[in-house]
Amino acid sequence: MNIIIVGAGLVGVNLAKHLSNEQHNVTLIDSNHFLVKRVQESLDVQVLEGDATDGHILKSAGLDSADLVLAVSNSDESNLIIALMARAINGSVKIVARVRRQQYLNSPWHGNPMGETVLFSPDQAAVEMIEELLSVDQSFEVVPFEHGAIRVAGFILGEGSALVGKPLKDIRLLAEVRALIVAVDRKGELFIPDGHSILQPLDRIYITLIAETELNKILATIGIKTTKKHKIVIAGGGWKGEQIARSLEKTGIQVFLLDKDLERCNALADQLKNTHVLFADATDPEILQDLLGNTSTFLALTNHQEVNFLLCLQARQYMNAEFSRTIALVDNDAYLSMAHGLGIDAVVSPRLAAVGNILRFLGKGKVIDAAPLLNGRLEAFSLEVQPNSRLAGVCLKDLRLPAGIIVAGGIKNGAVVVPNGNLAFTAGDHLLIISFRGHIKQLDDYLSVESA
Repeated sequence: MNIIIVGAGLVGVNLAKHLSNEQHNVTLIDSNHFLVKRVQESLDVQVLEGDATDGHILKSAGLDSADLVLAVSNSDESNLIIALMARAINGSVKIVARVRRQQYLNSPWHGNPMGETVLFSPDQAAVEMIEELLSVDQSFEVVPFEHGAIRVAGFILGEGSALVGKPLKDIRLLAEVRALIVAVDRKGELFIPDGHSILQPLDRIYITLIAETELNKILATIGIKTTKKHKIVIAGGGWKGEQIARSLEKTGIQVFLLDKDLERCNALADQLKNTHVLFADATDPEILQDLLGNTSTFLALTNHQEVNFLLCLQARQYMNAEFSRTIALVDNDAYLSMAHGLGIDAVVSPRLAAVGNILRFLGKGKVIDAAPLLNGRLEAFSLEVQPNSRLAGVCLKDLRLPAGIIVAGGIKNGAVVVPNGNLAFTAGDHLLIISFRGHIKQLDDYLSVESA
């Protein structure tokens, strides 16, 4: 696939790296000489220096033959102009444009030259990820598919879990709670389990959750003790913090929102009716010690990821690890990889959220939704089974899927199903597939071969 990326910031560079590793032809455009030079020295992609709102630059990047344009510069207006120009030059190209302002996301684009252009906001995606985390107790990651009918959630396996020490095929509890373990991270070693796999305490496992399944039974099976949270403390009164507080106000849980900008606090106090807005510096240890308790959830959502990381480490000192949770908003790869080992329960990355918005455009089949998991080490795809697909009409046990790929759930005849070896999907059904990063091409090659 020929892909043009406009913007060599954090999102653009990470997308370029990800897509280049997937063997796509990537051209990256930016007007900043320093950023262009850095990309040229670090990535195996074509790089152009120039203003992409100039149609000549887009054409020289190969727009006429491009399959996908990703406008992810730091300017909403530039991204929209680039989307319009790209659509005018190449009417069939897929376009994804990043915007930050809500008024652009909420604008009606029907029937205008934007066509099928997709607008997305990493900040909005990050807020949605946090809301999902808060809805599933003690999870370190939750990604919804099929409008929330199926979710993939990550948990740390408890010492007393009934899943420990015996082959998965011998554990009937999983079938009883309608859950399927689809991936395991054991001390950094990632694998997709089969019936003979034996889990160990402290494994980080990913489980398919069905919306109607009783979550408390699943958590008890995993070995996780739950308790009703009596307080949620949010550090950072920016747009994301405000949206989370607004969402939590509907739950009846006590919410405390901290910010060190007095003017912002006054504005938040006017807008949020059931949130305790405090003019305070969350880095003050006395503030956190006074607010946090053994059954609290702490969210570090300031605009500085280093501060968020340190705040969660500091907050953990005042909380019972078994019944509380810390969640940090970070984008740095080092912080993402270190967080678990240092005791931070969950991290949310707007950058990875942006990657999730892009993945759905890369498959050859009819991909409905897509998202990265485990800091991008896994990828999940929801796709519609096509009439000529090798997936159609064949029992899962007979599919011989490529290594590193598993069917994690599905929608069959309109009903959510947990896969088993004897289940067969037909055209029009939806499948949720989990794969190792970089395996999408193998999946494409597999699906491109028609059934005999």
